[in-house]
Amino acid sequence: MNRIFILSLLLFTAFGKAQQPLSPEVTLAKQPLLILPAKGGDDPESIDSKVTAIVASKATELKRFEVIDRNHLEQLLEEQAIQMSGIIDDQSIVQFGKVASAPEALIVRVLNFGQEGVPPEDEEEEDRKDRKVARKAGLFGIIAKQVVDAAVDKATKDVERYPNNIQTIIQAEVRKVDVETGKSLASFTINASHTGGNKKASLAKTLLQVGWQVSNQLREMYLLTSEVLDVRGNEVMLLLGKEMGVQKGTVFEIASPETKKLLRDREITIPGRTVGIVRVTELSRDANRGRILRKWDRIEPGYRAVESTRHIASIDLQGLYSNNVPAYTLQAQLDIAPLDKISGAAHFNLGTVRDSREDTDFRFGFGFGLQYKLIHTSPFALAATITLPINLIFRSDDQSHSVALPVFSPEIGARTTIMLGPTRDLVLAVSYVFANATGSWKYSKENDEGDTDTFAAVWTNRPAPKVDLRGFYFSVGMRFLSF
Repeated sequence: MNRIFILSLLLFTAFGKAQQPLSPEVTLAKQPLLILPAKGGDDPESIDSKVTAIVASKATELKRFEVIDRNHLEQLLEEQAIQMSGIIDDQSIVQFGKVASAPEALIVRVLNFGQEGVPPEDEEEEDRKDRKVARKAGLFGIIAKQVVDAAVDKATKDVERYPNNIQTIIQAEVRKVDVETGKSLASFTINASHTGGNKKASLAKTLLQVGWQVSNQLREMYLLTSEVLDVRGNEVMLLLGKEMGVQKGTVFEIASPETKKLLRDREITIPGRTVGIVRVTELSRDANRGRILRKWDRIEPGYRAVESTRHIASIDLQGLYSNNVPAYTLQAQLDIAPLDKISGAAHFNLGTVRDSREDTDFRFGFGFGLQYKLIHTSPFALAATITLPINLIFRSDDQSHSVALPVFSPEIGARTTIMLGPTRDLVLAVSYVFANATGSWKYSKENDEGDTDTFAAVWTNRPAPKVDLRGFYFSVGMRFLSF
C-alpha cells in the first residue's frame, strides 16, 4: 500500500510540474474492438468459433480493449432487430461496427485445419530398416514389400491407423478492418501444429500455440503509448498502469517529442529520437515506475514511451589469449537477458592450442554460463562469471588418422561492458580455467554397412599428447544489442 501511495503521489506531483496537456498519441482509454469469425460462427464447436474465441479471450486479457465478441453483438442486434448471418462480409462488418460503436474489427478466418494420424518415430525407424533389408534382398525384396504395404493400406483405408499419434494443423488469418470504410488496415497469420495424443489432446495443444501467437501479434498490432511523467536518477515514472494491462517487466522505448516543421507551405511531422529503454518494476492503477535499462541521451518529462514487444538480446564477438597455455581463440557469445542483474550466456569458439608435444592443435568449443552483475548502470557494468565449456581438440595421430579429444574446462572470471553507442558495447574480460578433465583421443570410420565405428587413436613414436587448458585468459571484443 505504501508503494502505491508513493506512486500516486509522484504521479500527482508530476502532473503538477508538467502544466501541459498529454500528447494526443498517448493511450488514454481502452479501444472498442469487434471480433467476428468469417464463417462457421453459428457452431460453437467449429474450429472457426474456437479460434475466434481464443482471439477474443487474448484481447480481453491484454486489458487494452473493450472487446465485443459475437455473443455481445447478437444481443445488440436483437435490440436493433437486425439479423446476423453465418457469413461475415465487408458490408455487414460496417453495419455491425456501427451498431457496436467500434471503430475497428478483427475478422478471424481459418485457412486450413486438419487432423490425421502419423506413424510414431519408432515405427518410422522400423520402416527404414525394413526398406534397407528389402534393398539388400534385391528386386524381389523391394517388390514383396510394396505388395505387403499396398495390402495393408487397402485393408485400413477407412480406419485411423494411428489414433494416439494425431497430427493437428491450424492455419488462420486475423484481419483488422476499419468499420467505417470496410478497408483492411493490417493482418497477421497463425501457423500452429502438434503431433501426439488422440484428436482431442492434439487439438488442445495446437490451440495453446494459437493463443500464444495471437497474444503476441495483438500486442504488436496495438502497442501502448505512454509518456514520461517524472525522472529521478535511474527511475522513471510513466503514465499507464494495471488498468491498461501494463505488467511488471513490460519494456518501453523512450523517445524525444515529435516536432512540426513548415516546409513549402506544408506542415510535416519530424519523429523524435530514441534515447533509452525502460523496464517496468512497480505498478499502480494508472501509472508505473520503471528502471532505466539503457540510455544514450537525456530522458525528460514529456518524452514519449512506446511499448516494445521485441526481446532484448545481444551477441559478443571476442578474441581470447592465454600466454601460459598458450592458446588463441575467437569466441561468439549469445547473452540471455543481457540487461538483467543475473543473465545467462551460450558461447561457441574456434581457435588453436599447444599440446604436450609442442604441436598446435585446432580447438572447437561450446558452453553455457551465468553472469551476476556486481555493478549495473546504463553505461557500465561489472559482472562475476562462471562458465562450463566443453572443448574438442583436433589433430592427427601417428598413423595420420584425424583424431579428437574432449576436454571439460570450467572457469570463473570477471567481465566489464562499457557502452559505446545505443547498441554497441566494449567488452573486457579475464577468466581462470581451474580444472581440466580430458577423455581419450578417438577417430571414427565408416564400416561396410554404412554405420560409423569409433577407434582409439594410434600413437607409436611417443606417448599420447596431452592438452591442459588451465590458466588465465584475457579477452577483448564488442557486444551488439538488439531491442
